[in-house]
This record gives sequence, C-alpha cells and structure tokens, in this order.
Amino acid sequence: MVLLGPEDCTCNKDVDHRLVRKNNTVSPPFAQPRRRNFPPALTEAELISVFRRFDGDGDCRLSWQDLKNAFHSLGSWSPSYRALTALCHADKNRDGYISEDEMDDPIRYALSCGYCAR
Repeated sequence: MVLLGPEDCTCNKDVDHRLVRKNNTVSPPFAQPRRRNFPPALTEAELISVFRRFDGDGDCRLSWQDLKNAFHSLGSWSPSYRALTALCHADKNRDGYISEDEMDDPIRYALSCGYCAR
C-alpha cells in the first residue's frame, strides 16, 4: 500500500470538483441535455379557447379571478401573478376587465410564457 503525500495531489482548489467530468472539462450544472419528449407549446387558438372557457359569467369579459383560474389550468406556478400581469398589460380602459377587443395582449403574454399541452 502506497500513501500519497500532499505533493502528489493534483487537485486544484479553485475548481468545483462536482462540475468536473471524467475528461477533466468543467461544465455548468445547468448544461444537462433536454428531454426529448417535451410536449409541444399551446397554439394561439388553443389559448383563446382556454381563456373563453374560464369566462365565468359569460359576458365576454375576463375578470382577475377568471384569468387566475385560466392560468392555474395552464399549469402556472403563480397564477395570481400571471393574472395580475396580464390584466395590467391588457386592460386599456382600466375597468378591471379584459374585454373581447383587449384579448390579444393576454394571449400574446400566455404565448410568451410557453405553456404546454397537458
């Protein structure tokens, strides 16, 4: 049995050894390969149908609660925040509702979030 001393150690104290691969190259922990079977993102038509489905009272206007329920059904981690952000960007007349002519902005916002089919 041979004991190695500190002079035989080739480790570099500036390198995080959890990131070193076998060929001694450093890669960040977030550089993992993507899953290949990731579901496709929802289309604009699918998002329109989701938002229309959550129009609670059927008046063709979406309230904050309607938006919150829609974003929750889309799988948002923070549906209250998403609903408030969509309402602030889309409610041009500041009546607290998103009407039919203001519907383009929340659809674009939901598309930018990249929600996938469940």
